Amino acid sequence: MTGNGLEASPASGRALLVVAIATVVALCWVAREVLMPTALGLVLAATASPLVAWLERRRVPRYAAAALGTLLVVAVVAGVALVLYDRVSSFSDELPSYQDKLDQLWTQVRHHLVRLQRQSEKLVTPPRQPGQVRVQETVRWGSVLVGTASGITAVLAGATVALFVVYFALDEAPRFRDKLVAWAGPRRAGVEEALDELRREVAQYMLNRVVLNAILGVVTALIFTFYGLEHAAVWGLTTALLHFVPYLGPAVGLVLPTGMALLQYGSPGRVIGVAAIYLGLVALQGNVVDPIFLGKQLRLSAMAVFLGSLLWFLLWGPIGLFLAVPLLSTIRVLCRHTTRFRAVAAFLAE
Repeated sequence: MTGNGLEASPASGRALLVVAIATVVALCWVAREVLMPTALGLVLAATASPLVAWLERRRVPRYAAAALGTLLVVAVVAGVALVLYDRVSSFSDELPSYQDKLDQLWTQVRHHLVRLQRQSEKLVTPPRQPGQVRVQETVRWGSVLVGTASGITAVLAGATVALFVVYFALDEAPRFRDKLVAWAGPRRAGVEEALDELRREVAQYMLNRVVLNAILGVVTALIFTFYGLEHAAVWGLTTALLHFVPYLGPAVGLVLPTGMALLQYGSPGRVIGVAAIYLGLVALQGNVVDPIFLGKQLRLSAMAVFLGSLLWFLLWGPIGLFLAVPLLSTIRVLCRHTTRFRAVAAFLAE
C-alpha cells in the first residue's frame, strides 16, 4: 500500500499541475474584461516605477511621485495615439492620389478574384428556381450603432481601470511589498527574492524596451526620409510599436513600408530597397542592440515566448500580444519560487 501511494504521488502532482494551469487559463478568459486592463496597468506602472523611485529619492512625496508617473504614462500613450491618428488621417487623405497605381494592381489580380468568387458562388448558392425572388438583406443600422457604442464603452471602461491601476500600483507598491513579506513568515527570504527579481526583470525590461524601441522608430523614420519614402514618420512609429510584439510584430511592420513603396514607386528595385532597410534595422536591433542592452534579462525560451504569445493573443487579443513577454517573465519568476510549479518555470526558461 505504501509503495502504491508513493508511486501515485508524482502522477497526482502532475495532474494537479495540469488542472491548476487549465483553471488559470480559463479564469483569464472568463474575467478578461477586468484582468486585461489590470495587467496592462501593472506593466505600465512597472515601466514608470524607476521614475517614481527617482522622484522619491529627491524627497518628493510618494503620492505626488505616483501622480507624476501616472501623468507621464497617460501623456506618452495619448501622445502616441494622437500622432498615429494624425499621420494615418493624413495618409488616408492622400490615398486618392495613388488611385492609378491601385487600379493597375487591382487589374492584375481582378480576374483571379472574379474567377474564385464565381466558383464559390456555384458551390454555396443554390440555383434559383423559375419565379423565385432573392431578397437582399439590408444593413441593420440599429445593431451597428449599438455595437459601436458598446465597443467604445468597453474601451473607455478598460482604459479607466488601467489608469487607476497605474496610480495605485505606483503609490501602494512599497506598502504591498511590506505586507507580502510580513505575511510570508518563515518564507520571507524567498518572497523578498522573488519580488526583487520581478522588479529587476519586468520593470527594467519594460523601461529598456521603451527606450530602445523609441530609438529604433526614430532611426527608421530618419532613414526612410532620406530614402524618399513618403510618410516616413508613420512607418517609424509603427515599427517602434510593433516591435513590442514578439515575432508577429516585426513581420507585420515589414508589410507597411513595403506596401507604401509599392504604391509610391511601383519599381521592384525600390520596394526591395525599402524591405532591405527595414530588415537590416530590425536584424541590427534584435541581434546586436538588444543583446548588448538587455542581455539575457528575462531568460525566456524562444519556443515558450512564441507559444505563450499565441496563447495570450487567443485570450486577450492584441493587448495580450503586447503583454505576453512581461507576463511570461512574471509567471516564470513566481513558478521558480514555488516548489509545485517549478516544472513550469523550467519549461519557460531558456
